[in-house]
Amino acid sequence: MKKCSYLFVPGISKSMMEKAVKSDAGYVILDLEDSVAVSAKIKARKEVKKCLINLNDLSNIFIRINDSSTIYWKEDIDLAINTDVQGIVLPKAESEQQLKKVCNYIEYNLHLTGRNRTDFEVIPLIESAKGIHFAYEIGRSHPFVSRMAFGSIDFSHDIGITLSSEGTELIYARSQIVNASRAAGIQSPIDAVFSNINDKDGLMKEAERGKQYGFKAKLAIHPKQLETIHHIFQPSQKEVMEAKEIVASFEAAEVRGLASIQVNERLVDYPVYKKAKALLE
Repeated sequence: MKKCSYLFVPGISKSMMEKAVKSDAGYVILDLEDSVAVSAKIKARKEVKKCLINLNDLSNIFIRINDSSTIYWKEDIDLAINTDVQGIVLPKAESEQQLKKVCNYIEYNLHLTGRNRTDFEVIPLIESAKGIHFAYEIGRSHPFVSRMAFGSIDFSHDIGITLSSEGTELIYARSQIVNASRAAGIQSPIDAVFSNINDKDGLMKEAERGKQYGFKAKLAIHPKQLETIHHIFQPSQKEVMEAKEIVASFEAAEVRGLASIQVNERLVDYPVYKKAKALLE
């Protein structure tokens, strides 16, 4: 599975959901929030339920629920629990208290269904100044939180900036999410969507920047973006072979009492070894 891509699809569209689950996406996010009009929220939830009933494997399916200030979020979570999807994406994540409220509701209802409480994931979507500021607290708020995701469009609206092709205005926010994720001990975060589905070069440049900042995956809004995302974020065959050589050489040297060696004229010590090991894992 290509675990570096998360494809959003409107929960109101049966045809788009059917195409998404058959796509090459690592994960599919069935959206009940921004892509669904207020007047269609209940209908969209029913459409998502019908879609999920026809799927055999739901381990790569998430549901983006409506945010916890609305009247819809509890029923959205009930749908996620009762259909046995992998988890939810929580929009407008801004505080530890908010995450605990949502996760406690999930935990209680998982207990009622008898489902294993350790396999449910919550991905907070950080998309405001407050969310960026409290990213560390959000990341460590509950064991359900597996990793965070960045919502650059809503974030730019919140702080009153215009997004540029260079992305320099987002360096602080992106770095904060990456650093907070590491400090909280959760998986590396998911980078934001790239809104122009026809600009392949622009997507590639942004994905490369995200990878350089420390993101390990990216949100997508169209299947045509997946190939580029996979190309950037998945380790190349060369990187895999180099990592295997580093791990094998270092482990052999460690047995001999050495913790600093050269592999292909490159100094390899514990940090380099651990990075190569993590890549292979």
